[in-house]
Amino acid sequence: MGLHDATGRSRADRRHRRGLALLVVLALVVVAVGGALLVSRQTVDDGTGDDVTAEDGAGLAFGVLGSRCEADRVTALSEAGVRYAEVGLSWEAFEPVPGEFDEGYAAFLREHLDLCDRAGIGVVFTLGLHSAPGWVAELPGGSYVSQHGDTGPQEVPNLVFSAAVRDAVADYLTELDRAVGLGRAAAIRVGTGVNGELGYPGTESSGSNPFWAFDAAAQSGEGLAEGATVTPMPGWVPGSATWDGADVGTEQVQEWFRWYSRSVADAVVWVVRALRERGYAGDVHFPLAGRGALPGDLEEALAARLDGTADRDGSLEGGLFYPEQLPYVAESLARTERDGWGELIADSSSVDDATAVTARELDPPQDSCRPGDADRDLLTEPGVERWSSVRWTVANARRAGLGVMGENPGSPDTPRTGGNELTDSSAEQMVRAPQYARECGMSLFMWAFEDDLFGGRPGAGVADYAQQIRAIGTGGRQPRRRSTRREGGR
Repeated sequence: MGLHDATGRSRADRRHRRGLALLVVLALVVVAVGGALLVSRQTVDDGTGDDVTAEDGAGLAFGVLGSRCEADRVTALSEAGVRYAEVGLSWEAFEPVPGEFDEGYAAFLREHLDLCDRAGIGVVFTLGLHSAPGWVAELPGGSYVSQHGDTGPQEVPNLVFSAAVRDAVADYLTELDRAVGLGRAAAIRVGTGVNGELGYPGTESSGSNPFWAFDAAAQSGEGLAEGATVTPMPGWVPGSATWDGADVGTEQVQEWFRWYSRSVADAVVWVVRALRERGYAGDVHFPLAGRGALPGDLEEALAARLDGTADRDGSLEGGLFYPEQLPYVAESLARTERDGWGELIADSSSVDDATAVTARELDPPQDSCRPGDADRDLLTEPGVERWSSVRWTVANARRAGLGVMGENPGSPDTPRTGGNELTDSSAEQMVRAPQYARECGMSLFMWAFEDDLFGGRPGAGVADYAQQIRAIGTGGRQPRRRSTRREGGR
């Protein structure tokens, strides 16, 4: 039985899964481009007529998303220069019944992790907090609730507000450490949403304009997780012009949205601290979907009391506003992180997405990172809203003091990935995405997906990937030696 057959899925499956969860392998990849794009220093037009030097991309590492971590593939990947692979863990498979853990599944994981280890490929865990067993949703406050009274997807439990859910996650992480070993991971991805990324559930699980903060814990404090806070406007529904018998002003709506947005960021902080408490000392990755809400969008939406105005892609309902969230996460964790622990890294999942295609057609192009982006006024400068997703996300991450990495959206031919009809083809992404990663000074870049590399797509196979890796060099970060047994908690 293959690893992928048992538990693995692509990003599309992770977004829309309704059955047993995945064992997907995420690599930290950084690829390069041929010819003139492969010099170690890039020059781009900054719009002033002068060339400026882009970030030096020396030190990139390479990997894949959706790896099977099986012998017939890891050898080819290792020989190509791949050094990282993400493994999507399934909480549902490991703990199908409360307190009962499937040791066979744990042994299955260890076996395939050993294959990656022997091939010199560092494993990156996706924890499976978006593939929870059904019983977690049945805990007090276990599911998110929208203002329409609908519940969120049961496999994405209410980690933001429910104390019972956090207790279950804490027990799961403890047993996962015992049975598999958190210390085996070269990095761990932390997220709260349907895709394992930062954010609340998406818009597909409820009616129009769903905001996911209407369970009893969020509204009244009943069963509220320690450290979480209740809504500043109990009973107020987004779009409503009144609250508590009075008109609602823009400042009140802003306060509510900041609470909503920071609450989901706090959940991410809690997971990182839970990992640290169990002895995990490696890198932490924060996958970020697209650009999130842009400042202009948020301003317009707040003026309309969050009634759905200016919500381009569900980012507002997801609680995504990176100019505030990323500094908040970084500053919160700075109070508890220790010297010698791994890096905190923002992961742009939209390297060479449709926004890059649009932004590169502007005059001057706005698709790639440029020196000084993080020093720009990201809240009020109008031009930044024309940037690509990767440029915007990287600028906000660097401003917050976080490391940066990325992944391409995947083939536009594969439904429900980040790719669509406006996205570059896989062959074009193989060239352009590494260029963006290089120019943005990323340390890691992930190719989406391993199946595509072995699937015979012209210009986007293993040999093409190996060529890009050789062209850019292999001087990037290497997986540190991982422990094959549980590291003791603190």
